[in-house]
Amino acid sequence: MNIFSKQPAETYTIAVDFAGKLPTGATLSTGTVALFDPAGTDLTGTMLSSGTATVVGDEARIKVIGGTHGVDYRVRFRMTLTSADVLEEDVQMRVENQ
Repeated sequence: MNIFSKQPAETYTIAVDFAGKLPTGATLSTGTVALFDPAGTDLTGTMLSSGTATVVGDEARIKVIGGTHGVDYRVRFRMTLTSADVLEEDVQMRVENQ
């Protein structure tokens, strides 16, 4: 699992590159993104710009917003391919004042 850190007030776009996971001939089509705190509470509506990933080539992108200092969140990308296969990748977002 990839890990990135951000400060609580930062807002920016993160990307997951699926190039190494795509079957031959398939590309990313659509995808959803969800964000969870350590207890499993879904915070998608408050900490992501939307629940839908933006697809740019082999990358899925989403804008992350806010967070509480000292908390590690899980960002889950679930992408549907042109082949109808589904790939999933989790990213850990560590929020800390630096």
